[in-house]
Amino acid sequence: MTQYKIPDEEKTPLYLKPVNGRLMARFDFKRPVTYLVMGNRNTGKSAFIEVLAENHDNTIIDLYGSKDNENLCWCRKTSPIDDILLVHGDNTTVTASFDTAPISDVNLSTLEGYKAVVTCNSFFSSDNIKFDALEKLTGVLYERTQWNKGHLMFMAFRETMDLIYSKMHQGVGEKDAKAQLLYFMRQLRHFGVSVGADMLRWTGIDKELRDLSEYIVFKKIGYKGLPRDLRFIYKYVNPITFRYMKHNQIVMLQENGNMSLGKFDLPKYHKEEGVDLLRELDITISHSAAPESSTQQKIGDMEHFIIMELYKKHQSYRVVSEHLPEAGYEQRSISSIGYQVTQHNKAVKQKGSCDRCNRATPGTDIANIELYTG
Repeated sequence: MTQYKIPDEEKTPLYLKPVNGRLMARFDFKRPVTYLVMGNRNTGKSAFIEVLAENHDNTIIDLYGSKDNENLCWCRKTSPIDDILLVHGDNTTVTASFDTAPISDVNLSTLEGYKAVVTCNSFFSSDNIKFDALEKLTGVLYERTQWNKGHLMFMAFRETMDLIYSKMHQGVGEKDAKAQLLYFMRQLRHFGVSVGADMLRWTGIDKELRDLSEYIVFKKIGYKGLPRDLRFIYKYVNPITFRYMKHNQIVMLQENGNMSLGKFDLPKYHKEEGVDLLRELDITISHSAAPESSTQQKIGDMEHFIIMELYKKHQSYRVVSEHLPEAGYEQRSISSIGYQVTQHNKAVKQKGSCDRCNRATPGTDIANIELYTG
């Protein structure tokens, strides 16, 4: 099989050969593109996404894999990367030999300052906090309106459905969440971001996602067969290939119609089944009480904190109510604002500090201040 690889002995070998009757599909690691990796569970999708990420010479952003924290593979001694930032929830403390940061401290400069930015399920005390963090991390990329040609980021979505769940967690329906995901994926190339996304399902959103992907990579699909719009591939690749493909094998279709058969070495740092990476890497995690989220009927901890900040500044329940929408919340009644201030002052009097303010923003000064109510 003819090797197609950037000549760098330190990177995981990747081999391609053309399919009979088709020109050979080739990777382009110098422009922002989308790679859609499709296949059953346990077929090597994550390992292949790691190979793609490794071949992008700039920042890798690896978001949310399986519950066994596979994203931490970049921290292993066999990884080619040692300049790594671990991102965690605001109510979580992570102790590790790598740099760490709460999600509230992450901005575009933070992302661009490391070779790899990694987060995983264990760094968040709940799925709700994880989904909020995912929205924050992906939203930061919209700020990357200027970037040098060739200076790409590579964003790994090992569990692409988490992106949909994160948007649904913000209160939108499934249909709108899928539409927002597609818009987000379509815009990333304008910000110099390549994407490696894996998918299991063959229906629904997948057709639209396939249409905007420059590369579709097939792994073993078993009895399912190819989607209807891609069955022309059977003219060039025996259907049996897709049923019995090995973990390190791929069939790749490029947007121009070129195709390749490929294989790759398993990355030396890839997580094996049954391995506890937290223990191997000596990473310890502790979670404090998570802030409560706001609903239409209930004022959450962060909204409570913002109300206290606004009231301290304006000393008026009415003005606070009018300013809440500017902070991203619904306008609350004057009586609701007054109740929050009263409860805050009561907590400060009784315990010396407001737990709700501390949960929203640990260490904030206003948590210890009794507010004037005249």
